[in-house]
Amino acid sequence: MLRCSTSRVLSVLESPCASRIPTRAFSHARVMLSGHNKWSTIKHDKAKNDAEKNKLINKFASQVTIAVKSGGSGDPAMNIRLQSAIDLAFKNNVPKKVIEGAINRGLGIGGEKNSSEVCVYEGIGPGGVAYVVECLTDNKNRSIALVRSAFNKIGGSMTPTLYFFERKGYLVVESPKELTSEDDVLDAVLEIDGVEDIKLVEEEESNVSDTDEEPGAKYDVITEVQMNNKAANAFKEKGFKIHEMGLEYVPNPDTTVQVTDEEVLAKIEKLTNTLEELDDVTSVYTNISE
Repeated sequence: MLRCSTSRVLSVLESPCASRIPTRAFSHARVMLSGHNKWSTIKHDKAKNDAEKNKLINKFASQVTIAVKSGGSGDPAMNIRLQSAIDLAFKNNVPKKVIEGAINRGLGIGGEKNSSEVCVYEGIGPGGVAYVVECLTDNKNRSIALVRSAFNKIGGSMTPTLYFFERKGYLVVESPKELTSEDDVLDAVLEIDGVEDIKLVEEEESNVSDTDEEPGAKYDVITEVQMNNKAANAFKEKGFKIHEMGLEYVPNPDTTVQVTDEEVLAKIEKLTNTLEELDDVTSVYTNISE
């Protein structure tokens, strides 16, 4: 499932380098000022890394704002999706001040008051792959122009594609220690309303827990849209830890596209990366088969 690109938008958020201003280089400068050039390179790399870090922070902040808007509350105790977004933001070193600003922005209070709204754009990319692009924006004209430009540059086009997808809720949960097998987990969640599917996440051995405790197994859960919050609360009551949650677009199984041509795959990757790098974009979904 692609969330936030392959997956959730909150799982894969690689950001671009800062824009570059072309400069003319003279041969004598390369020799005489090599030390200066090295320092310039270091400064440029730092600026690039800072830009990537800031863009990543902004992506997590946007998820916090969306959680406030969708949940209708700025209190994590009353809004489990907000709590999940805050936990994920803290885990990725988003400053507390930025998170507080994102909450206020979602509530439309204080100096953070604005008219940001969630917008959805549709398009066809290379190889006939369908795209759905979600944005959080305070300027729809700007956002649609940037998204359209990304499609046009790769030979795609903006056209209706939502009928290729279904809107679903998702959770990433960690099972409590006492549930030692997959069967135990399935038995525990059978009575949770709104759960449509649950699958064990195969994690790399290199992944480590945030604590000294042995982590439980992680599961991807698909829910009905309107039951997402209720299902999350039910999992929490049963001792599961909620790592991520939200809403996503899942491609209909009979409309997925398989792409094997390496050149086309490269173009798809380029378009996806270009879209994800846009400041307003929060999630990118495709119907390409895995």
